[in-house]
Amino acid sequence: MRARLRTVTGAAQEVAGITRTHGLLHIFLSRSTARRLFWLLLFVAALIGCTVHLAKLVQKFTEHSVESQLKLRSEQAQFPEVTICNFKPLSASVGPNILVSKYFPTFWGNFVNWFKEDTPKRPQESDESYESRLETVCKKVLDVMWVSDDTRDISHLDETMLLRCRYNNEPCSHKNFSLVQTSRFWNCYTFHPDPKQSSSGSGGRGAKLDMVLFTDGYIGSSSFTYRPEFSNIISKLVCLGRLAFNMIAISRLLNNNQPQSNGLRIFFHEAKSYPLTDAEFVDVASARSTSIKLRPIHNRLVSTPSRRCSEPPLETINYVRYFSNASTNVVSKEYFKSISDFVFEAQQSILQSNCGCYSHLLPFSVNTSDLCYFAPPQNWITPSDAVLKRISCHDLWFEHAQRRGQELVKEFQHRM
Repeated sequence: MRARLRTVTGAAQEVAGITRTHGLLHIFLSRSTARRLFWLLLFVAALIGCTVHLAKLVQKFTEHSVESQLKLRSEQAQFPEVTICNFKPLSASVGPNILVSKYFPTFWGNFVNWFKEDTPKRPQESDESYESRLETVCKKVLDVMWVSDDTRDISHLDETMLLRCRYNNEPCSHKNFSLVQTSRFWNCYTFHPDPKQSSSGSGGRGAKLDMVLFTDGYIGSSSFTYRPEFSNIISKLVCLGRLAFNMIAISRLLNNNQPQSNGLRIFFHEAKSYPLTDAEFVDVASARSTSIKLRPIHNRLVSTPSRRCSEPPLETINYVRYFSNASTNVVSKEYFKSISDFVFEAQQSILQSNCGCYSHLLPFSVNTSDLCYFAPPQNWITPSDAVLKRISCHDLWFEHAQRRGQELVKEFQHRM
């Protein structure tokens, strides 16, 4: 046992003699036990200090994202989904015709019984104030019609919107697009490429979509001829008479009076993500050639705080994609959830808990009959008190949900 101890001590003294670490030599060569103990404590304290300092450096590194770029021109990239929306939801070519064909008088009674207390001009109310208030009423009329009826017959169709389409030099058509309905644009169309041709080629050669899109002119332009037989109809209408002959007014109302293009808006988004939330977009003019090309240039590698070794599976949510004939024939689609989708879900929960219905102004996962602005066909001409009460409740609590938007974003960012 003593021989082994002498061997270990000799080896330690040999290491202490050749090392540059200050203190080890003193620990083994000092004859005084007190001196050995002093140098041992000093060495341990220095070792602890270095360890703590190194741990803090690692912690500081992980708390700050470090971004690097690497060119990978030969790596394939997935072609994004492309969603096309028309700024004018109501087609100018059918506006006058649907009035003459008695559609609005027959089925909706020209909306004269809707929000009657808000349509007359009030005593001493300025023209500007009245116009502003009437625009709010007309926006609600449009929303009721969009939620309750099938607006595809009076909206822009994919067949007439798409004048030319080629993907990777192969012809494509409206059959490659699927309908997505939204309260802002009414009818949008998402392009789905052939899965076999949805990636970029080797060497950075990108998949390419070439289109020529068309939207008809605004009523009131030089191309529209006003006919006298419309005058009697217009005089009886409060909102629709003004809006059906003014596509700019409809577009402005649906866009919250914000300026916009006269053409179309194209959204770019990842596959299976909802197209109208966090997507990038570009506005294009009618009858102009538009090309969308994918060319991978670099990947970004980001280290984040508390980075997981493997990411958990993405959560999904089903949103209604399109509907027809009031609440029947509702078709939904599964989307990957982003932070915006978690926020929408929380805001819809606020509406449901306080009004017993959901908002059409946010993506929704329910039947349209569960929307606050839904009116059954028997209430189209004369709305019931229950329908008007649900609409009023929606307007009140939707504003509250919107005010909580930023708070909810921070909450879900923290969770993710």
